[in-house]
Amino acid sequence: MDDFSVPGEPKPDELPPTPANFIEPGKRPLSSMTPVIILKDNQLAGVVGASGGIYIIPAVTQVFIKHYILGMEPLAAIQHPRVYHHLIPNVVNYENWTTVNGDHIEFLEKAKVFLEERGHQVQGMSGGGFSQLVVHNLTNPVDINKRNATQQGKNSVFYGMLTAVSDPRKSGTPAGI
Repeated sequence: MDDFSVPGEPKPDELPPTPANFIEPGKRPLSSMTPVIILKDNQLAGVVGASGGIYIIPAVTQVFIKHYILGMEPLAAIQHPRVYHHLIPNVVNYENWTTVNGDHIEFLEKAKVFLEERGHQVQGMSGGGFSQLVVHNLTNPVDINKRNATQQGKNSVFYGMLTAVSDPRKSGTPAGI
């Protein structure tokens, strides 16, 4: 029931209430679920997901960009500090906290100054989204015509190394398998 909007003032870690999401019979609550499945040439290249309520979408987006666009290694993409902005209030929140295993995560000072110089109000926070990333290395194509002459369509299937990374912000272990 916590995913429904309730009239009144929003809690600090929630979006403002909206009438379209008020509790009514037969309605389903708003959810932030945002798994991303990445394909390359119709082959699985990776999967990114997260938990953490309203922090799910920015956490998944930032991990995706850091690994698939900027080329960071999977663990570095997961561990990198994140920023969150929900428009209301007009504050950019940056991570500044110590995880359960003792790792300290904090946005770089020069990045905070960069945002402040452009008129953003910045504020440290402990918490956020907790991401999981699975990367499939697609470097070993196998010609399926050699294995199965009846197979039609694509001529190769990729077999490769799977790398799975769990967020240290949530003890570095997956919540499910």
